[in-house]
Amino acid sequence: MVEGWRLGSLFGINIEINFTWLIIFGLILWTVSAGILPGAAPDASPTELWVIGAITTLLFFASLLLHEVAHSVMANSLGTEVSRITLFVFGGVSQMKNEPDDPMSEFKIAIVGPLTSIVLGGIFLGLYVVMQQLEVPRLYWSAMLWVGQINIALAIFNMIPGFPLDGGRVLRSILWNTWNSLERATRIASSIGRGFGYAMIGLGFIAMLAGALGGLWFVALGWLLSSAAASSYQQLQMRRTLGDVYVHDLMSSPVETIPQDLTLNEAAEEHFMRVHFTAFGVEQNDSIVGLVRMQDLQQVPRDQWDRVTVGEVMQQADSEERTINSDEEAVEAMMEMARNDTGRLLVTDHSGEVIGIISHSDLQRLIRVRGGLNGG
Repeated sequence: MVEGWRLGSLFGINIEINFTWLIIFGLILWTVSAGILPGAAPDASPTELWVIGAITTLLFFASLLLHEVAHSVMANSLGTEVSRITLFVFGGVSQMKNEPDDPMSEFKIAIVGPLTSIVLGGIFLGLYVVMQQLEVPRLYWSAMLWVGQINIALAIFNMIPGFPLDGGRVLRSILWNTWNSLERATRIASSIGRGFGYAMIGLGFIAMLAGALGGLWFVALGWLLSSAAASSYQQLQMRRTLGDVYVHDLMSSPVETIPQDLTLNEAAEEHFMRVHFTAFGVEQNDSIVGLVRMQDLQQVPRDQWDRVTVGEVMQQADSEERTINSDEEAVEAMMEMARNDTGRLLVTDHSGEVIGIISHSDLQRLIRVRGGLNGG
């Protein structure tokens, strides 16, 4: 799951930072400030090195963000909705709610990211040349050179033809257009993506055996690429299985509820133990205001159950992470559960009123049934 702290929005797209981003920010800051810039400007003071290093690191992440924003703006303009961008330890990811409708849309969405990185690389390399000619101190134009080079490197890496990298998506769009089969194109592009991932893992281990600790990053990136490639193909298969089923087809309604002011002891004895459900809606003044799960109770020490109420541990019903509209496709419910690491979602109508509940087991049951009937 990749999600994080919300920073704001650009073009209507939420921008978030996952806590793992702090790791890579610190590593790049250290690499630039203590490794790259001192070699380029040995006369610079430690303060100058760290200040310019911090600015350089922020410029790198701003470039990475613009790369993802370019993808997202293009996707939204073509009807492939992107709701948020999250920066995390291995870069950035745009959360697309659905796949592109046709090969050309796929191609445009994929290619615009690397093109943006190339343009940014050209801008920073241009600044490097201008600053050299203006005899700006070496420390400053060295920073511009590094940001320019890293943007070009980012574009080249992303064009590796392994799904779900941008190059893999470009390849998938070409295969999709050639074969007129999204599933076949995704299977081939994902297989190539896994192959590149395994190759990177192998190279990483070889580098580590040779004493290069940087090989660990190759192993981590290779594992991420191979896992993402396999996951992407599985998601496509899941969409094909659940594509014509909607949340209102699978939800349970009405929702079994627990009063908000009950203590955890009362909730356990009168509801969880008696009905044997693992989650309930939470009711206040005849309205469902949240969701309480068995694990929410388990997170509270048992000796406090007679003092803590259901309302204090419940998940709020007005949270986008805990609700889904009844007219959404069932696959969107499954994706939302995966993104937010939850096994259930409250189902709302167009007015926002809770009208049901859908669980991961409901979706898995349908997948098993359809897989069995289709010979899967």
